[in-house]
Formats: sequence, structure tokens, C-alpha cells
Amino acid sequence: DGADFADVAREASNCPSGCSGGDLGKFGRGAMVPEFEEAAFALDVNGLSGAVETNFGYHLILRTE
Repeated sequence: DGADFADVAREASNCPSGCSGGDLGKFGRGAMVPEFEEAAFALDVNGLSGAVETNFGYHLILRTE
């Protein structure tokens, strides 16, 4: 609803990247599990995914680059 992605990640994420606002840094193909990677690379820059399920849980992905 227009909230800042990083603020929400810091508050709601139980992933280690939550403390850095959900920032995973730059990564290329082959670095993430297939479901996550497929969703991330399908997004336009500044695009936000719906819920993506992997073996590690559910993820919301904001592509920044």
C-alpha cells in the first residue's frame, strides 16, 4: 500500500536480509533457487513480485536494478 519496502522488510522479515531492508545485493543467474530466480529476473526495474514460494518460505521481491 505504498509503504517503504526496506522498512517493511526490517519490521516483518525473519530472513537474515531483513536487517538490511531485504537487500540481497547483486546476483546473477544460478545464484538463487529456481523459483526465486525466475520471479526476480521476470520483473522490470522497480517491479514488485507477488508472493513467491520456495523451500525457504515465501518472498516478496523488489527489483531495483
